[in-house]
Amino acid sequence: MTTCYATTADIADFLRINITTCTSPSIAQVEKLIKRAENKIDRRTGHAWRTIATTEIFNLPLLYTFGWGTFIGLKHRNIKYKSGADTCLDTAAGDKIEIWNGSNGNWTDYVTTPGAYDIEYIKGEVYLRGFIFSILRQNRVRVTYRFGDATVPEDIEDATVKLTCIDLIRSSIKMDDLEFGGAIKKEEAMSMWKEEIDNIIHDRAEVFVLP
Repeated sequence: MTTCYATTADIADFLRINITTCTSPSIAQVEKLIKRAENKIDRRTGHAWRTIATTEIFNLPLLYTFGWGTFIGLKHRNIKYKSGADTCLDTAAGDKIEIWNGSNGNWTDYVTTPGAYDIEYIKGEVYLRGFIFSILRQNRVRVTYRFGDATVPEDIEDATVKLTCIDLIRSSIKMDDLEFGGAIKKEEAMSMWKEEIDNIIHDRAEVFVLP
């Protein structure tokens, strides 16, 4: 199982324990907890520091930007794209920009149609062309895309490690399974870690504007 924000070595180093395929907890068990922590952080921050695929449905607004088109604000930024002579969404990776066709009841993909749309990839903005006078606007646009940063910042790694360690200690059937030296108690340590995690997530949380 591949992890992105932290490794089993990071967890072992933080807790000062050995983690192998034969220990309790094992590498597989810790990796599962790391993946859960990554998902929690992505969900709570509204962003990702790995590649995530998502599908969103939008109404077609009565809003036109001159020189660009009808504006659609995606829920995420740093959109992934296929690089080359002309940057564009990557159909091979499953990216789509679909328009609902009410007359025949299906979605038509415009992602490969030249001049049908423009995207501001950093901000996560889609601009459609040719729909300003369209009558059908409710749930008209469906966008499937990938987003996320390419590098993991240190604070996100730190939050992942501490969140994983909290889950690891709480899920231990016997609290003595994990050695925990020093004068501080496990409950006090976990409480401090949680506060630090919440502060990191608060600092990294995305701001969403409701339509």
